[in-house]
Amino acid sequence: MQLRKASEKDTEEIKALWAYCFEKPSDPFFQWYFTDLYTPSTVLVGEEKGQLACSLHRRPYTVRVRGRDFPTDYIVGVSTHPAARGRGYASSLLRGTFHLAAKEDKPFVILMPSAASYYLPQGFGFYVHQWQREAAPEELAKIAERPAAARTLDNDGDWKELSAIYDAFTKKRNGYTLRDEASWKSHIKGQLLEGYIAVVYDEKGPSGYLFYTMDDRKLIATEMAFARETGRRGLYAFMAGHRGSIDRCLWQEPLDDRSFRYWNDGAEHTYIKNRTFPYMMARLTDPVTAFDGLPCPEELEGEELAFQLVDSFLPDNNGIYVLRAEDGKISALKEDVFYSLKCHIEDISGLTLGEGIPEPAFCINAGSLAELFMGSASLTELSDLGKIQWLQADEMEKERVLVLADAMVPAEKNWINEWF
Repeated sequence: MQLRKASEKDTEEIKALWAYCFEKPSDPFFQWYFTDLYTPSTVLVGEEKGQLACSLHRRPYTVRVRGRDFPTDYIVGVSTHPAARGRGYASSLLRGTFHLAAKEDKPFVILMPSAASYYLPQGFGFYVHQWQREAAPEELAKIAERPAAARTLDNDGDWKELSAIYDAFTKKRNGYTLRDEASWKSHIKGQLLEGYIAVVYDEKGPSGYLFYTMDDRKLIATEMAFARETGRRGLYAFMAGHRGSIDRCLWQEPLDDRSFRYWNDGAEHTYIKNRTFPYMMARLTDPVTAFDGLPCPEELEGEELAFQLVDSFLPDNNGIYVLRAEDGKISALKEDVFYSLKCHIEDISGLTLGEGIPEPAFCINAGSLAELFMGSASLTELSDLGKIQWLQADEMEKERVLVLADAMVPAEKNWINEWF
């Protein structure tokens, strides 16, 4: 199979494959996607004997991780022609996508998995879960607060109100996408094709928004953001106001949200269902570029964290990595060649070459490294869960490494809400 970027002449075959695997051409989303979002150059295809065998769409986004903005590919539409399935083409397509992203200075890619079990062996790790909540409108009213005003939007003219709410909502969070005027207008247009957008206000102005649809007597929110707690409570009231026309409200909130601790009568599992929803995965394509330049506390100056990466899906990434704290930033290096040479010299000479080349403290796989980089887990959590293998036995040294790692790359409050 030959991998290549798509061209304009591939468009009809790509559309046909999308229609076979996802939505029909008559579907409003299909029409909007291929009219407003699709560009051939962002699609990677696999070709066999002159026929399109598989395709993968690389949606370009900018994602903020640990205060830095990274260009990335959001992988959607991974599909294989039915006559070409069972040959490993999708895996080859993903591997090619990872190499292409690294070449384009995109040190990680993201995707929303339909089946995480397929992507985990390819080096993906979850970096965002969300609370998925459900309640009858009359029960949701118990924790609601009537907003000063509310309205629904029918065009993209007021995108700045949504943007201001989004910026306030994501201010202390990590892993979210940056949205400009063009992306907001596209986002709004896509939503209004089949759904609605509500905005609530308090005495300070716009305080929350809700993207939602109504079907089969359910109100289903696909995006919810609020600038203040009054915005959240106002959105609850807006949803609760649909009593009589709907039976259930479904919405999602960040996993770091702990407001359920203050719900009336301990509402958890009483009148509001609350469960986790696995939302987004990430995969490092170039660990050095990912970690290099990340901010870290200045008091860590001169500290080093060395580890061994085992990446079975992208063997070129295997090796020893060293993260050094320098001038309030992380300097990342791959030391595999030097480390191998050091071990070889020590083996044949019987001499210890000292600490010039750091010894790796632990071994980690690609998925867990993605979680560490994205901030969905600290090294302490990964260690407690048995997700790393310690390469030395000294307990005091292990503790030192954990304290250093948790200070250098701590866990973050992650959130993202892109569906395509």
